[in-house]
Amino acid sequence: MLISRNKKTTIKGFTIIELLIVMGIIAVLATFFIGGYTGVQRRARDGQRKSDLKQLANAMELYFNDYRRYPAESSTTIAGCPSTTTTSCTWGSGQFTDTKTVYFKTVPVDPTSSTYQYIYRTDANGTYYKLYARLEVPDDPDINASITQDGCHDDAPTVCNFAITSGNTTP
Repeated sequence: MLISRNKKTTIKGFTIIELLIVMGIIAVLATFFIGGYTGVQRRARDGQRKSDLKQLANAMELYFNDYRRYPAESSTTIAGCPSTTTTSCTWGSGQFTDTKTVYFKTVPVDPTSSTYQYIYRTDANGTYYKLYARLEVPDDPDINASITQDGCHDDAPTVCNFAITSGNTTP
């Protein structure tokens, strides 16, 4: 095809500068979106941790009402799955029961069980209990900086920063 010199030809499209600017804007927006999404995920996991420990605390109180003591501990877990044995409750799979009453169908596990873990503590007489977790969001109002229990994170020693306890003790 011959093009006459009298006609102006125009090429339609974007320049490389325009494309780079648009890609830069998209990259900035994606960074804000991904950063916000990650924060939401951490807050959701922290909410799950708080809920798990509160439900487990309710189960401990039910057990206490039946036996006038809290269940024993085995390392960092509840000893007694079922409570009439010395079998340790495995976080995420053990059933906390006394063979008559199921106090907890499946003992909860931390939402990121590959990194974080729950810890259960009591004294030899079962007069109190302490349940520990590590929250991910550093500005969470429920974080307790005075907790000295470590082991809530697989990069030990990492101190736990959240606890639920029986009413007769402190974290």
